[in-house]
Amino acid sequence: MTHIKVTVKHVGKKHKREFRLGPHATIADLLKELGHNRETIVVRRNGKIVVEEECLADGDLIEILPIVTGG
Repeated sequence: MTHIKVTVKHVGKKHKREFRLGPHATIADLLKELGHNRETIVVRRNGKIVVEEECLADGDLIEILPIVTGG
């Protein structure tokens, strides 16, 4: 089984982490691995906002952006 490697960056933090996932992994799979609630973040894949059903590819850069609310 071939794995894909993606880099994850949390916007506002300096470090990046690499993850190895199965060949048909989706954004939802990655978020589950990271323990994130999709309702509190926005995800960019290679600079474009994506939905959780989007499939990942080897070498993708995933950026996690927190949703900021307030008044």
